Amino acid sequence: MKRVGDLFRNGDLYLPEVLMAARALNAGFECLRPLFRSGAIQYQGTLVIGTVAGDLHDIGKRIVALFFEGSGWNVIDLGVNVPAQRFLVAIEEHEASAVGLSALLTTSLPGMESITGEIRQAHPETRIIIGGAPVTPEFAQRIGADNSFDDPQAAVDYLNRLVHIPAANQ
Repeated sequence: MKRVGDLFRNGDLYLPEVLMAARALNAGFECLRPLFRSGAIQYQGTLVIGTVAGDLHDIGKRIVALFFEGSGWNVIDLGVNVPAQRFLVAIEEHEASAVGLSALLTTSLPGMESITGEIRQAHPETRIIIGGAPVTPEFAQRIGADNSFDDPQAAVDYLNRLVHIPAANQ
C-alpha cells in the first residue's frame, strides 16, 4: 500500500485505483484474520483508533488498522467523526496501550489537538500516534502526540518498540 500511496501522490494512480487496492488488501486480511486470532502471532497490545470529530474519511485509518492487526495488535476501530469522550471510554474499556488519531481535513486538526490534550490529561501513560494528509511531525510535537506517520508499517514498528517501555523512560 505504500507503493500505491506513492503512486497516488505522484499522480500515477487515481482514487478509484487506490480504493481497489485497499479493497484487495482488506480481502487478503480477511483470509488471514483467523491466523491473527489463533495465537500464532505474538500479542503486542491494544490500539484504539479512529478518525477525529469533524472528519468522515477512513480509508487511511482502515489500512493502518489492518497493518496493526496483522502485527499482533488488538485493534478497536471507533470509526469516523469520533469525539474525545468515545476515545476516553474505549481506552478504559479495552485497557489500550496506544491510540491512533486520524484526520484528512485541515479543519479537523484543532479537534485532533483537543482530543490529544484530553487523552493526555486522563491517561498520560497512553501512547498517541497521529496520521493523515495534513499531519506533520511538527504538528504532532506541538499538540503533545508521541509521533506522526504517513507509513502504516513505520507506525507499527514504532509502537512495537515503545509499548513495553514506560512513558517516563522514553
